[in-house]
Amino acid sequence: MNLAAPASPAVARCVEAFTRRFGGTPATVARAPGRVNLVGDHVDYADGVVLPIAIDRDCAVAVRRASDDRWRAWSEDLRSLVELPDPAAHASSPRLVGDRAWANLVTGVLAGFVREGVAVPPLEVAVASDVPIGAGLASSAALGVALATAFADALSAPLFGIPLARLAQEAESQFMGVPCGMMDQLASALGRADHALLIDCRTLDVRSVPFPAPSRAALWVFDPGVHRALADGRYAERRREVEEATRAAGVTSLRDLDESALRAQSAANALRREDLALFGLFMAQSHQSLRDDFAVSTPELDALVDAARSIGERGGVHGARLTGGGFGGCVIVLAEASAEGVPERIAAAFERRCRRRPTWMRVAAGPGASLVPPLRWRGA
Repeated sequence: MNLAAPASPAVARCVEAFTRRFGGTPATVARAPGRVNLVGDHVDYADGVVLPIAIDRDCAVAVRRASDDRWRAWSEDLRSLVELPDPAAHASSPRLVGDRAWANLVTGVLAGFVREGVAVPPLEVAVASDVPIGAGLASSAALGVALATAFADALSAPLFGIPLARLAQEAESQFMGVPCGMMDQLASALGRADHALLIDCRTLDVRSVPFPAPSRAALWVFDPGVHRALADGRYAERRREVEEATRAAGVTSLRDLDESALRAQSAANALRREDLALFGLFMAQSHQSLRDDFAVSTPELDALVDAARSIGERGGVHGARLTGGGFGGCVIVLAEASAEGVPERIAAAFERRCRRRPTWMRVAAGPGASLVPPLRWRGA
């Protein structure tokens, strides 16, 4: 766990929100990043190999033991205060719905600590995030990992790395109704600045892959404004279909049927060599698979990818693909850092086709989850 990670804007907002809502200062503050996936989606739950990066956008959590017998959580971004059930009695508690459903993940993470035999006293929790919600950037995984990182410290319950990621993934699956694999949580927990992660989801082997310096490569995230919630059922439906196809083929996992594992490994090798043109071809293949084989793309995402590809290598664009579970979300574009006007040209081409203007931001490979030392947030 990286204790030296700098405090992000989300941390400052989180601490301020905690003080405003609960008074005083928190005992523990933690942060965890979102992610973009460079190659490989819908294969982490099928023992596949994926290549994500943690991004320099964080979810922050502040926590303190409560002076009364109430578990309460505040979301600064949703302006939502929720009184939580006792996590030790969660099985008999109904799930929250509507604009309070986000807090099910808080209960789920706390329940994970209870399962580990940890006593969980009443807590006050505040959350703030710079990871856009519903944009395919793993905002829920960032929240789950940040919660687990903060609670592990506040409850004096040593937990980090893969076990921490697993606890967060189980909470999202059981309490949010999203049957996700572990890619997002592993990327958020184990991310490394200036590196991608090559993750074998069968063995949980995680290897760092150097990502080109910001002076060489720019990674742009384009949002067409069509967001989605993975808990709406379409993601779960696609997973069921993949599992049914796997059983029908007589193999134990999708990985045994196709070349997605080889693609991710070959893409990682291209990244190590900084062969961005070849890496862009793997991005194109990955998007095509998500569009045609998994049918999780949308017209807007395809239009953004087409707009980026129309610029091509001559214009400084190496590759583009959707990122995340699909059915909405964002597109990532890998471009030469020195290429001028790339996002504006992509946005203009998209607007001509779809009659709307996308938003975009540049992201970089950032560090994984960490506690934030008090000197970095006191007075924030």
